[in-house]
Amino acid sequence: MKITEIKLYKVRSGNTGERGASFGQSQYWGGGWQTGLHIANPMSIYPRFAQKRTLWMGPGQDPYAIEILTDEGVTGCAVNYGGGAYACAVIEQHFRRFLVGQDPFNIELIWDQMYRSTMPYGLGGVTAMAMSGVDLALWDLMGRALGQPVYRLLGGKTKDSIPCYVTTHPDLISHWKGSGFLGVKIAAPWGVADGRVGLIKMQRCLEDCRGALDEEMELMVDCYLSWDIEFASRLAQRVQGLDIKWFEDPLQNGWAEHMNAELRSRINPIDVAIGNLEYDVKAFAAILAARACDVIQPEIQWCGGMTAVRRIAAMAKPYDIPVIPHGAGVYNYHFVQSNVNSPFAEYLSVGDGTSVRPIFEAIIGEPLPVDGRVTLGNLPGFGVELNRELLEPMSF
Repeated sequence: MKITEIKLYKVRSGNTGERGASFGQSQYWGGGWQTGLHIANPMSIYPRFAQKRTLWMGPGQDPYAIEILTDEGVTGCAVNYGGGAYACAVIEQHFRRFLVGQDPFNIELIWDQMYRSTMPYGLGGVTAMAMSGVDLALWDLMGRALGQPVYRLLGGKTKDSIPCYVTTHPDLISHWKGSGFLGVKIAAPWGVADGRVGLIKMQRCLEDCRGALDEEMELMVDCYLSWDIEFASRLAQRVQGLDIKWFEDPLQNGWAEHMNAELRSRINPIDVAIGNLEYDVKAFAAILAARACDVIQPEIQWCGGMTAVRRIAAMAKPYDIPVIPHGAGVYNYHFVQSNVNSPFAEYLSVGDGTSVRPIFEAIIGEPLPVDGRVTLGNLPGFGVELNRELLEPMSF
């Protein structure tokens, strides 16, 4: 079997009521509570861009779809919610030479060639998002060729079904009480840019959230790289007794493994969970070596795909650090299903943030949590298909 063709697509939002019908709007930032409600973010220090992610995010955050074809008629596909036309250009103008004519089962070889070849111009951002799309499509292709779901290729079932927590805005948290999810992660509305007022508001917010949940539900906080070590430490002291499970990505990424290690010692027993906007597998190695986290959270669609996350998980295992992929969706579920060191997964609420619904409009057949748990079937590959009504061929 040989790869014969690579097809790349723009993705159009299909929900005109929430996000409009234009191409190039990521479902992760193009609408719903994630842009309609206030959330602290890395740009919150600049008032002009603080209120909505759409004000500062660029085309590198657009979604794209990829389809890999072979001479035996077997295809593989994936949809990535990041990278957009930039990632597609990398695939079309660079990665194509490593793919066309290659055996699609040679995933390790292809991944290594993509990785080494991007060293001169970047091992992160859109290049990693481009690698992720290719890699996930190859895993899907291999599963389809063998008639097996991807999780079986990765090691099989380690759990009958996958427990999930749900991510939402604190204003919407009451909708998830009694939902069956193991816990709720809230997007923090305030951070270091809000000063002492933000500290007080976050304390009151977490007190309200804990009161709104069932006693047995966990409570986590997504800080979205908008805090610093002082803000996180002072807030941890203020919310003692609320039994917060973790602060997620409180500090800026890329250089902060030692600061996260310091923060981890300060806010114990609250865990430090990090990984969002980290890309290179070497960055995750540095985080683990610095003992800078209690939970590691690679983003499968951004850090290099399934092959990269498997490497990160192998590094995390000796440290007994659980691997809970950042973000949500079918690709994460197949990894978590197959990894002993991944006790649960994230489900990201979308739209109005009050109910379970598909996360990605560009795929058909996405598995959804039922009573807070996802059960994967036996369909080959990732078990999903492209929603071709929302795709348009990418032009170069």
